[in-house]
Amino acid sequence: MSRHEELRREIDEIDRELMRLFEKRMQVSEEIAQYKYSRDIAVFDSSREKEVIAKNVSLIEKQELKLYGELFIKNLMGLSRKHQNDSINHMKVSQK
Repeated sequence: MSRHEELRREIDEIDRELMRLFEKRMQVSEEIAQYKYSRDIAVFDSSREKEVIAKNVSLIEKQELKLYGELFIKNLMGLSRKHQNDSINHMKVSQK
């Protein structure tokens, strides 16, 4: 097996783990949506998002990767917000 193939397999393994964690994160996000809906709390909380971004970017050791890490977590949080909004809209329709 060439080094290129080895690296591709390693990326494949990482991607599998990322997808497993992504699915778990979305499940928790859905539970958060239910909590927020039942208490009439807005999905978007800018101070919380800033806090989460700063906390996660600080975990990145390589300075040159911090921008990419920030973009990654911002996109991930955007997907979580979308999922929460979709979940809440589904709950609203289900109640009618």
